[in-house]
Amino acid sequence: MAESKHGGHEPEHEHDKPGHQGHHGLPYEDPDYDHPVEHPTTPPDNDRYRDPGIYGQYASRKPPRYVPHPFEHSCFRPRKDDYKPPVTCGDDEDDGICRRKDHRKMTADEQTRFLNAYTQANAMGALGPMVDIHGNAIHQMHGNPRFLPWHRIYLVKFEALLMAIDPTICIPYWNSSEEQAFPSWLANYKPTVTLATGPHTVTRNIGAFTTLPTTAAVATAQASTTFNGFGGAIEGIHNSGHVWVGGSMLSIPTAPCDPVFWMHHAEIDRQWAVWQAAHPGLNPTLAPPADQMDPWPETEADTRDTTALGYVYV
Repeated sequence: MAESKHGGHEPEHEHDKPGHQGHHGLPYEDPDYDHPVEHPTTPPDNDRYRDPGIYGQYASRKPPRYVPHPFEHSCFRPRKDDYKPPVTCGDDEDDGICRRKDHRKMTADEQTRFLNAYTQANAMGALGPMVDIHGNAIHQMHGNPRFLPWHRIYLVKFEALLMAIDPTICIPYWNSSEEQAFPSWLANYKPTVTLATGPHTVTRNIGAFTTLPTTAAVATAQASTTFNGFGGAIEGIHNSGHVWVGGSMLSIPTAPCDPVFWMHHAEIDRQWAVWQAAHPGLNPTLAPPADQMDPWPETEADTRDTTALGYVYV
């Protein structure tokens, strides 16, 4: 088997060849939800995890510099008991809930705000440590029932980081199975992120190794009547999205450098929210300490209601 340019091996068999619908490929193993998760009792010691409120205390104690934006479309309402982020003029929603939308429904200004906040999070040295958390396999967040709840908390922590820079921002989602295309407004945005291992510049190799999941595959996952059945199916769909984008997204330690990672995972999380609404009370079976979404204090039970976590999908 020949060495590939991605550090893996070139496929030898027909079903392993790039473009095969069932090939989830290089970076992610096929999920196995039928075996219990063996998990350490405490998160690892790591000097890049110092601020439990977001993702570690490596961040500066100084408040982040606010990224200037055009405010002609913003409406700042008076504070009541608690601060609520500014909302778009004309919106009736003033409940503090983040409304994650399909990226295709974002305005040009919303796209710019998202990229500005992403750039600022990177410039202030907060993005790299956030990415490094995903690269630490000790969290065991792939290939088992921790996958969905762990990544739900991961998205919430990243969204909190972006909102600390620009409180109007919610993570958009990329419905790849329906869209069957890469978000065009991200095509030329390839930041260089400083990781614990050094700087990494986002790369992509779109469509080289597989095809995007289909709406039929998503419908099949949604038809599952057990959490393990749904979780395994939706994680396989997730894997295909990573492999289709290629480049940085092919590697677990570098995938979150690409902003499409967060939008892809928001779509996977949205699909879980849809399935949860149709199957109330069906949750992953995780015994302590596997039920803690380390390195954060939230447990699996904390992930069951997106509204309680501060967001909904629209």
